[in-house]
Amino acid sequence: MNRKHTRLFIDALLLGLVGFLAAQVFTFMVNYVHHLFLETFVGYEPGKPLSEAARFLIPVSTTLGGLLSGLIVYTLAPEAEGHGTDAAIKAYHFEDGYIRPRVPFVKMLASAITIGSGGSAGREGPVVQISAGIGSIYASLTNRSVTERRLLILIGMAAGLGAVFRSPIGAAMFAIGVLYSEMDIESRAVLFCLLASVTGYVLNGVFVSWEPLFKVHQIPVTQWNQYLFFVSLGICAGLVAVILPEVFYRLRDLFRSFKIPQVLKPALGGLGVGLLAIYFPQILGGGYPWIQSALDGTLPFHLMMILIFLKIIALGLTVGSGGSGGVFAPSLFVGAMLGGVLAHFFNQPPGAFVVLGMLSVFGAAARVPLAALFMVIEMTGAFHLLGAAALSVVLSYFVQKFLSDAFKYQSLYEWQVPTKFESPAHKGEFFLDVLMGIKVKDVFDPSQKKWLVLPEDMSFKDFVKFFYETEQHYFPVVNKDGKLSGIFSINDIREILKQPDVWDLLKIRDVARKDMITTNPSEDIHSVFRKFTIRNIDTLPVVAEDDPGKFLGMLSRREVISFYNQRLEELENQKTSLRV
Repeated sequence: MNRKHTRLFIDALLLGLVGFLAAQVFTFMVNYVHHLFLETFVGYEPGKPLSEAARFLIPVSTTLGGLLSGLIVYTLAPEAEGHGTDAAIKAYHFEDGYIRPRVPFVKMLASAITIGSGGSAGREGPVVQISAGIGSIYASLTNRSVTERRLLILIGMAAGLGAVFRSPIGAAMFAIGVLYSEMDIESRAVLFCLLASVTGYVLNGVFVSWEPLFKVHQIPVTQWNQYLFFVSLGICAGLVAVILPEVFYRLRDLFRSFKIPQVLKPALGGLGVGLLAIYFPQILGGGYPWIQSALDGTLPFHLMMILIFLKIIALGLTVGSGGSGGVFAPSLFVGAMLGGVLAHFFNQPPGAFVVLGMLSVFGAAARVPLAALFMVIEMTGAFHLLGAAALSVVLSYFVQKFLSDAFKYQSLYEWQVPTKFESPAHKGEFFLDVLMGIKVKDVFDPSQKKWLVLPEDMSFKDFVKFFYETEQHYFPVVNKDGKLSGIFSINDIREILKQPDVWDLLKIRDVARKDMITTNPSEDIHSVFRKFTIRNIDTLPVVAEDDPGKFLGMLSRREVISFYNQRLEELENQKTSLRV
């Protein structure tokens, strides 16, 4: 293990510890605000009947929470609005991994108020932005490079998620996969993210609990016809996953069009959620208690059917208005209700359908099928469903990919880029990769162009006679034996061309450079590019390998770049045909 990897290994352990602590502080804050707003002020507890007075206090709670959140965010750190994960993705790709130091703390407070007061949002987005922000702060304190800063925000993300969702593998997969909308991952961060997420998970287990977030009855999947039901679930989940980002961002766009102060928009969104919650309080918060009810089979069919669509709208009203909260828990809620509906339709026990509904809807809508697979399985402890879950989420993902092309918004995460090829974080990395193994002889074709070669004893005046008739910019010079002895460019003789009185006095050997930079057919293109930049020249003489004086032709920078573009287009066509 080299020194850099050793340091990142230590970083992962430290950020695992810090991520765990940040997740616990945030969880405490959410629970405290929930107790203050919904339990004490409103008198609301999931599963218990609401009094008439309590019902009409819900909009007061959600509106006040939205107002406070808006004031905090838009006064202190506007980039903390929304669901957080997108901001972290944007920072990774477009901002060199830099997140302002105040952002994680503003995000923590604003999100705790939004979620705790009843806003229809989850903890994933805030945890991601908080943990990524801590990773960015850590990178600044330790004077890290841009590349390492980007890695550290991913490591921080994995640490916080592993702790708060008790999902060591899924959290790491999410951190390295959520950056891209195609099936691509940030492979160089895999081991460090995994170490950080496991560290956060273990610390959470020691000090909080080892139990999964949800309890699922272990009903075995052993009949072939059950898989037909899961195929149907995957297809339906894909359809819902098409609707989810489109509705969410359309509502976001609607709020952006309102000509009112930005700080008031989360309050308006909170009011909308509160009014819906008067009759359907299940949409409040992340909705984990109601997901558990769906797993237990205690929710009626018609209610679950309604909640699928109401939760999508409530999420758009809360987060789309500028409120601070995540999209993960609401997406799981939508998937859980869908699974419960299909379980009722097929007359099957609900547990497996609810679990598969959760991971299939989120995995497809967020374009993170593998991460969703592991996260939900670990959150529920339903490892016996891995095979069925893989089938369902893959179908959901492909259905969503196929149908979402017709819509403006195709993923829950707007700042995702398709693959590493399109990421500014990897700008320039693939230039050398594309040309790896390429030699000069693969690019250089002497038959394509005839180069004018000048004898070194030619007078400069004779050269001028035909100079204006040639388009050549570089002129190789040979001695009486025909061996390359020098070279000059138009720039080298520009001043001499202005002095006709010296033309008769000069020979070509007098203007040619003897300190030539040459290449040969077997030299690799990487070395050639370095030679181009030594003197910022555009063309190199190509000489024989066994005879440095034997001139073969000229290789231009333009030819190499053209070859590179051709190779890149070939690779892009291959990649496009295989994109998933």
